[in-house]
Amino acid sequence: MDELMRRGYESFVRIDEGGQAKVYKSVKQGKLYAIKVVHVEDPNNPRLDDDLKRELQIIRNVKHPNCVRLEELLRSKGKIYIIMDFMSNGTIGGWVKTHGPVCEWKARAWFCPVARAIKYLHEHKIAHRDLKLDNILLDPYWNPMVSDFGFSRFVKISDTGQVVKSDTYCGTTSYNPPEVLKQIPYDPFSGDIWCLGVMLFIMINKIYPFDRHDRQKMYECQMTRQYKLQDQIEEKSSNEIKELIRIMLEPDPEKRPSIREICEHHWFPIALRENEILASRSSISLKSVRRGE
Repeated sequence: MDELMRRGYESFVRIDEGGQAKVYKSVKQGKLYAIKVVHVEDPNNPRLDDDLKRELQIIRNVKHPNCVRLEELLRSKGKIYIIMDFMSNGTIGGWVKTHGPVCEWKARAWFCPVARAIKYLHEHKIAHRDLKLDNILLDPYWNPMVSDFGFSRFVKISDTGQVVKSDTYCGTTSYNPPEVLKQIPYDPFSGDIWCLGVMLFIMINKIYPFDRHDRQKMYECQMTRQYKLQDQIEEKSSNEIKELIRIMLEPDPEKRPSIREICEHHWFPIALRENEILASRSSISLKSVRRGE
């Protein structure tokens, strides 16, 4: 941590770890930060550097109010330090585990900004590929922030305007769409839509839509739409939110709606839907970055 200490960071507390990375909470000049420390140059994982370069490309260029903001990027021998604002209220996943299902108005308040952040990513040819409630952080004002771009990628578009499908099967099994479970080349944008459907279902129901302990049973239930809200949740949920979940959990990826169609759904507040219509009439620019797998 010498490099960080020289930069004025102090009081390092480990809050998470996984793979080649550890995440610490730190403070600098009275402000809290989350610092992801990634060990690089691993001879046993030659792809690590390429994967990390792609992640860094994305987080350095994404500028959206509901995506975690990169504060600083540092490198020392064998390590990269990704420094972001610390999100003091944990994750939506943690909130649901502790407090139970959220009411519909809170689900709307959290889900709609997340969907708009994913729309921003998709418009810039970025697929997240690991959307889940544990990757949606909550800032000090309880605003949802999309985080963890470790599996994200720039999606290639063919000369005919078609998405070039991915054969990298990643993400979290309990959120994976059927095409990823079966390791069929897939549209990463459509995969994100499925994950959003699982997220919204869990937010209002707490329980996962499909049995995540048996992959084959999970796949069969996905394909036959065998999911059910708890009775008390079913009774008090609007038809609009149930329809939105249904169209996102469409087992045929060719029939799943786009993120633009999701953001224009009538469950969204009318002001947001009007903004979508206005936004569709103007282009959004982002600093040019190299696209790659």
